[in-house]
Amino acid sequence: MTAYRVTARRAGDWWALEVPDLPGVFSQAKRLDKADEAAREAIAVMLDVATEDVEVEIEPVLPSSRMYLG
Repeated sequence: MTAYRVTARRAGDWWALEVPDLPGVFSQAKRLDKADEAAREAIAVMLDVATEDVEVEIEPVLPSSRMYLG
């Protein structure tokens, strides 16, 4: 089974999910702990396979924590 890398970026109150290896596959999740399920469903629909046949690795992309002093 292929594991798909999924990037998760904050977009307001949601996590925007993107699958770089599958162009056009996007989803969203309100909470990061729900991103796995949402991404697997989006991939399964695109590939026409069962959700349980899809494995994902969620990679949160967090904003830089650097402080800028003026």
